[in-house]
Amino acid sequence: MTRIEIKATWALLAVAWLGLQCGSPPTKIGNDCQTDAHCGGQENHLTLTCDHTIPGGSCTVDSCTADDPATVEVDESDGCPDGSRCVTEKDDRNVCRRSCERSVDCGEVVLCAEACEEDGGCQTECKNRMLCIPYRAKQSQETDEEYEKIPRTCLVEGSRKS
Repeated sequence: MTRIEIKATWALLAVAWLGLQCGSPPTKIGNDCQTDAHCGGQENHLTLTCDHTIPGGSCTVDSCTADDPATVEVDESDGCPDGSRCVTEKDDRNVCRRSCERSVDCGEVVLCAEACEEDGGCQTECKNRMLCIPYRAKQSQETDEEYEKIPRTCLVEGSRKS
């Protein structure tokens, strides 16, 4: 091989590796939707539905089995496709939400609210409310260090059950 062919081979390998790193998530859970049809039917033999409690709609599986909060391991029988996990939300629904490592894995749900100062001045503030946070609330016996190791999911701020 010539020097040019070796460089070209390395360049192709680098592009292929980057393509794998930037690929789509391993699941449709968390994708935007307006109807159940936008979620693509089934994944891992589970029926995906469009959850309208998330502004803009979000693909999910309803009625999964929440993981045991005493362990960080994912229960493979929780009823969620790979790349997601079961979360108990404030309304006591168990739904599948996309697993994440960083907020950029989650997309955006921008919500606006009026914020008023003590002097009476008000302005509208908009911010992304979709966060990559631990899938469950901190347990009373857990240290901060232990809690930081808890697997994370994409959740709208304030939607997870405490």
